Formats: sequence, C-alpha cells, structure tokens
Amino acid sequence: MTQRSQLEEASPASISVGEIRIPDLFRDLPDAVIIADSEQRITWVNIAFEKLFGFSREELVGQSAEQIYENPADYEKQRLGNFKTAKPEIDHNYEMRYKRKNGSGFLTHTTGGPIRDKNGAVLGLFAIIKDISKTRAVEDLLHNLYHISSSQEMEHTAKIQAILKLGCEHFQTESGLISWVRDDTYTILYSYSDLVDVPRGTSFPLGDTYCSEMLRGDGPLACHNAKNSPFATHPCYDMFLLETYIGIPLFVDGELFGTLNFTSADERHPFENGDKEMIKMFAAWIGQQLSFEKATNQLPTPSPAQD
Repeated sequence: MTQRSQLEEASPASISVGEIRIPDLFRDLPDAVIIADSEQRITWVNIAFEKLFGFSREELVGQSAEQIYENPADYEKQRLGNFKTAKPEIDHNYEMRYKRKNGSGFLTHTTGGPIRDKNGAVLGLFAIIKDISKTRAVEDLLHNLYHISSSQEMEHTAKIQAILKLGCEHFQTESGLISWVRDDTYTILYSYSDLVDVPRGTSFPLGDTYCSEMLRGDGPLACHNAKNSPFATHPCYDMFLLETYIGIPLFVDGELFGTLNFTSADERHPFENGDKEMIKMFAAWIGQQLSFEKATNQLPTPSPAQD
C-alpha cells in the first residue's frame, strides 16, 4: 500500500487518540490547525484556520500547502527538509510567515510534526498555528518608544516628532497632532504629516474638532469611517473630510493639557480595543516629554495673542 493510500485510509476522520477522532480533538481549538499528507497536500483544517487564513475548507482540501506560505523558499524548506526527514531532534516549534487568501502576510508561532503509523512511518503532517503578528508589532513599538524617549542624542522636539511618526505608522494614519486646549480654543503645538505641514500655533474653535467629542468622554475615542458615523454631521468633517480619527486627552503633571490624535482622510479597518490601549501608552510617553519641557521652561505653549 502506498504512503498516499495509507493516509487516505487513515484519514483525519479516522485517525484517533483513544476514542477521540483527530478532528474532534482539534476542531474547536482557538488556534488554527492544519493536517496534510506527506507531500504537503492539505487534507483537513479546523474552523479557526478558515477564519485566520480566509480560505474555506473546500478551497484547501487536496491542494498544496504552498499557497499559504508567504515565502516559497520556506515551503520548500519544510517540504524537503524538516517534515520530509521528520527527525526526532528537529525542533517543531518555530516562527513562520504565512499569507491569507487576500495576500496579506503575517507572523506566527507554529507547532508541527509528523503523523506516524504504528510502525513509525510518516503518513502525514500536522501544524497548530498561532498568529503573533500583533504581539510582535506591539513589542517592536514599545522598543522603539523606549529607544526614542531614552535617547541622549535627540532633542525634545525631535523626540515628539518621532513618537508622532511612530503613531501614524501604527494606527495607519496620515497625520498626528498634539494640541493645547484652553477654554474653547484648540491650538496645535506639534504635528507630523506626510501630506501637509501644520504650523505650530494654528488655532481652531474646540467645537470644530473631533477632539471636542472625545473630551466629553472619559477616554480614547476612535472612528474609522466618519461618513457612516455620527461624525458625518460634525463641523470637522465638513471642513476637513477626515474619515479616520483616534484621540485621547493629554495630561501633563496630572492636569488636562490638551489632546493627542491621529487622523487620515482615508477610512481604514475598524479600530480594536488594543488600539485604544496603545494610544493611552503614546499619551503617557508624550505627557512625560511635555512634563520635562515644562520643568525646564521649554514647553512652547502659545501666548494669548495666538488664540
């Protein structure tokens, strides 16, 4: 009997651990699970795999696993190396970049190994795949924030500009702004944008900004598609047509100072709770920088004549 027919005979539906069939064991796991034959032709995936990769099971079964690898060289390495030899000393826990049906790549922690018959022959392969791209992105972001804030070579304005740039990259927006809010006046102190330079001291009535809505609450406010939200009738939308906004109150030495916000004329995918937590961290780092500037009389708050 060939290896291929052995796997078909001992298909995932009939391979058992005790009285539990493998699909029953893996079906409801929160992490993606894939089972393939020894030539890496896909024979079964669980629901979490379908959700993570964007493929239906029907689109995958019988197809080569090559289509889920971001880098074809990684597929060849797995096909000809790690799983083909299936040596016991191989570490079957590793990081791997895969790609979704839409072509977007992502980083994972993968645990994989061979499926053997009673004689030790390799019938197929399995892998449990956990998306760690967001976790790694946050780790990299925190590292970069620390590097900027602790730099002895950058002056404070450059540090704030660099933090705003990081925020734009993280939140996928075009502009980042730090404002000083006094009474009903919103005045820009720092800005970063690839599109337009906003001069320091530029002022608007607070009510004409999305930040006015955010300040009425008690934390971050985010909108990814303003034209289909309550922001569609806001004066800020009429003036600037900003589709994307995420903002937070900015405190310096425990007192409300102004706002931090990131905006874009283009809509984006919905913000997640993690994004709101992340902007809190940006606000804390920037508040620390502004506190230092205040203590050394470098904080460039506008004079009343600029209101």
